[in-house]
Amino acid sequence: MTDHLPKNIVPLCGAPFLTYQIEYLKKAGVRDIAFSIGYRPADIRKVYGDGRRLGVRIHYALEKKPLGTAGAIKNAEKFVKGSPVVVLNGDILTDIPLRKMIAFHRRNRNMATLGLFRVKDPTAYGLVLLDKKYRVVKFLEKPTPEEAVTDTINAGVYVFEPEVFGYIPPRVNYSAERALFPHLLNAKEPFGGYVWKGYWQDIGTPRKYLTTHWDVLNGAFEIPARFSSRKNKVYLGRGVKIAKGALLKGPALLGDGCVVGEGARILPYAVLGENCKVGKNSSVSRSVLWEGTSLGDEVNLEEVILGRKCRVPSHSKVAPGSVFGDGAVL
Repeated sequence: MTDHLPKNIVPLCGAPFLTYQIEYLKKAGVRDIAFSIGYRPADIRKVYGDGRRLGVRIHYALEKKPLGTAGAIKNAEKFVKGSPVVVLNGDILTDIPLRKMIAFHRRNRNMATLGLFRVKDPTAYGLVLLDKKYRVVKFLEKPTPEEAVTDTINAGVYVFEPEVFGYIPPRVNYSAERALFPHLLNAKEPFGGYVWKGYWQDIGTPRKYLTTHWDVLNGAFEIPARFSSRKNKVYLGRGVKIAKGALLKGPALLGDGCVVGEGARILPYAVLGENCKVGKNSSVSRSVLWEGTSLGDEVNLEEVILGRKCRVPSHSKVAPGSVFGDGAVL
């Protein structure tokens, strides 16, 4: 899915993924944003430019070679030099109250503050242990059930004072989780954890990417304003054509220029990108179709992801859980 498109700008309910993060930062009063990127940076720059269209200033810190999670932060230092910074992993969607987290960080005079999220199964993640004053005391990387004495995980949202940059060596691959954070802990710097109960998801697997669409359609985040809403929470872009006898049942979203054939069914949690076509008596349910993809007649999709400009001939059978990249022809 990401052979031709960086993961952080894959479409999510009608908008590139990073747009959700930009809007999230804007609500917290952040207007200067640096993208630290290595993979296909021209694609991201093409979408966002200098950020003016979205009411922010965007800068680009480009990696010539992989620098790791902390090395990438160091690579963007020139754009934020001397200022406290908020850091987000580029593939997470969250509603952590950023203003409250920043206030917590300042109130406790922390050098660094990690956003922490509670999970049901902590053994699949790296855990962060806190003391009674919400100071970080230990890290546990994917513990056994017996070792999992907490359920708080690193959520990929950080607030750093400028001094943190001094702990990261320049121009080398350096990990935040395995090197920077233990270093801060060993140096006994004020290092806090802000815990909240809310929404948190990464889009790093096809399944998570798919279910994140369902969460957005369920109201976890706002649908982009350019989509008009019909009855039953069906969101339509501009120029959508719906043939006689077609059924639309929300929540669902259809991008600009989509065409839905006679007797076709657009069922809950279907998301169609721009200029998709659904043939006669076909159905789409709990699936994501990227722009320009077309289905023939009598095709039924359920829990499927199709990339850009895919072609599914009439009467084809596609198994639930299937994923096809750009230009696939079945």
